[in-house]
Amino acid sequence: MRALVLAGGYDQIELIKQLKSRGYYVYLADYLDNPPAKLAADEFYRISTLDINGIKKLAEEKRVNIVITACTDQALLTVAVVSKELNLSCYISENTALNVTNKFYMKQILKMYNIKTAKYILLKDNKEINNVDIGGLKYPLVVKPADCNSSKGVVKVDDIDALQTSITSAFELSRSNKVIIEEYIDGVEISVDAWINNNEIIILSITKTIKHGFTIYSSVYDFNFMKKYMDKVKLILEKIASAFELNNIPILLQAIIAKEDIYVIEFSTRIGGGTKYKLIEYISNINIMKVFVDRVLENKTEKLIPKYNLNSCELDYIYADSGKITYLKNFELLKNKKIIVDYYFYKSLKNEIYSKKISSDRVAGILISSNDKNKLVDIRKKVFSTIKILDGDKNILYDYFEKI
Repeated sequence: MRALVLAGGYDQIELIKQLKSRGYYVYLADYLDNPPAKLAADEFYRISTLDINGIKKLAEEKRVNIVITACTDQALLTVAVVSKELNLSCYISENTALNVTNKFYMKQILKMYNIKTAKYILLKDNKEINNVDIGGLKYPLVVKPADCNSSKGVVKVDDIDALQTSITSAFELSRSNKVIIEEYIDGVEISVDAWINNNEIIILSITKTIKHGFTIYSSVYDFNFMKKYMDKVKLILEKIASAFELNNIPILLQAIIAKEDIYVIEFSTRIGGGTKYKLIEYISNINIMKVFVDRVLENKTEKLIPKYNLNSCELDYIYADSGKITYLKNFELLKNKKIIVDYYFYKSLKNEIYSKKISSDRVAGILISSNDKNKLVDIRKKVFSTIKILDGDKNILYDYFEKI
């Protein structure tokens, strides 16, 4: 049996392991020369996961039994399209994949089914750049390319000049030549990971998302917070599942809580990225990657029964200044001393770091936990004063947003 995995990030290492444990020979495609998952695969090919024709050609040449991805967004459409054209099984249809990876279509369906989301307008062609009418929308506004991930091209603007510049940039990034302008909602951002099993919504985790701008710096879990909003979140996910015809599938929801109302930012039919599968397992005691692979390969639809962790925890992300990562120090020391639960390296040694603007720029993640949520601040400070990410000249590269 042969599988073609799209995207070679850290999260895909676990996907590849799950496939190999079932006897699959694994091919990996990624646009980078040396992605983290390269060594985990049997064979690697440098092809963009967005290159549908290139991926289809590789899948045909290798006579794969399945094309698959996990924990990444835009490659979902490639998986669905190539699977359909090669008559391979796939857990989502091409139409569903388009609707959940392109916010232009997603927004229209959310509105059609009265699912709360920010007020918006849609620009469907870059010919509209110089004739934008925002109607009754109020500043600040958020401009987004319809089909990018990792918050790429997402900008908050406060006036017409910034709006015009951001719209132009968003069109340059959008492959489908579509842009969204929506009102900015001030509130608490949450990330929800769930599973839809035989039309039942099973909440695996609800975490607060801490950002600097639109870059995620931390996912924070507190059982009482999750319990407070679980019923409301379930109702929203039930509406989404009905509107988009989703079943027996993972779902990742990003939303804003404002004055006790919950507004959908976006969602996807996937496991969250940034080692969220590890965080989900720590919170719910469910190995969601195993469940996902069972579903895709064997069409299993087992009922999941979470056993929620009562400890508070957070997954903190580390970003770095420009330079080449040469030394990663004291991570294992902190784990051995049980100061941290675990750590994850998203970049390989010798990787060049160019920016810290979007989520895919993150270098590492740290999972910390305590039975007293107030102690997490002290643990975090200790951790970030101990770890070191250095370049070849032993200059400190890492950065941390202290306003968490």
